[in-house]
This record gives sequence, structure tokens and C-alpha cells, in this order.
Amino acid sequence: MTTEESWSFIRTINAGYILWPLFIVYLVIVILKLKRQDKNYSTFQYITLISLGIYMLSVVALTTFPIEVNLGIYKNQSPWYSRINPIPILTIDMATFILNIVMLVPFGVYQWLLVKQDKISWELVAVRSLLFSLAIEVLQLLLYITANSARSVDVNDLIANTLGGVLGYYAMKFVSKNTYFKEWIDQFKVSMKSLITTN
Repeated sequence: MTTEESWSFIRTINAGYILWPLFIVYLVIVILKLKRQDKNYSTFQYITLISLGIYMLSVVALTTFPIEVNLGIYKNQSPWYSRINPIPILTIDMATFILNIVMLVPFGVYQWLLVKQDKISWELVAVRSLLFSLAIEVLQLLLYITANSARSVDVNDLIANTLGGVLGYYAMKFVSKNTYFKEWIDQFKVSMKSLITTN
């Protein structure tokens, strides 16, 4: 066996090494953005933005970490396309499907909180949830291709995640019909558009 044939590289990358620095960068950017605006943001609005960062990075941690780097002679020889399940519904694992729905419910909730008025449609929430889920699935596939991390891409995850986002949206819409709860929820609302467009 030649040196090249016997070469191997195996490492486990845990979430903290990457996501904690990303969270700190996110906090710095958010705080700087808020400080540059004339209006004063409430504690509730800070809670929304900070918890948003925690949630988004938690989803990444759950779906992509730990990253098992497995290169060389011990590399999985299965082609990348074997990691994709393109068959919907018939191949559903119900427990995983339900967990994927639950995971994206907060995503729908945050979309309600990040618009100034209650003027976001369920269709837009569905599209954003689908795109967020698709980004996760693509990241998982890229990690398999580059690092041989044993993750799979499943069309059922896209369906479940989209449903979760829409359910979160409708939960907020339903609760906000009550005047008391609407006034309480409105304290947490932040206009993401104005935040992004701030220089």
C-alpha cells in the first residue's frame, strides 16, 4: 500500500468552535446597527433580535453539527447523489417529520415579529421557510461532498420545515386577534427592513 493510499484524516468539528464566534459577530453587528438609528429600542426588541440569532444558530447546530471530517482511505465511497432522497411522503419517517415541523415553527413566529405591521402573508412565510430549509439541505450536501460528513438530503425535510414555518405564522396570527395578547406581542416587534437598510 502506497503512502497516498494509506493516507487518512479524521476529525470531529463541534458546533461551539464555529457558532460561538458567529454569534458574537452577529451581536456586534446588531448592536452597531441599532446604535446608528435615532429611535430607542426596548428591552423586548433586543430580546427578539438576540433570541433570533440564538435560534438560527441552534438550527444550524442541530442540522449540521457535529461535522465528521472523514477523508482518505476511510472516506465513504458512496456517491453524493446517493445521499439525496427525492421521494416525498412515501418515505416519511413520522418522528423525524414531526420534529422538523416543530423546529421551524419559531421561524414562522420570528417572521411575524420582524415586520412593523401585521402585513405578511402565509405564502411569503412558506417561501421563506422553504428557502431556509433548502439552504440547510444544500449545506448538508456540501459537507458530505467536501468533508464526507454523514448527512443526508431529504425532500420530506423541506415539506416538514415549510409546514412548521406556516404553522408558526398562523399561531401568531391567531393569538394576535386577542387585543391583550396583540399589545403584548407588539412590544417584541422589530422592523427588520429598517434595520437592514441602516448604513
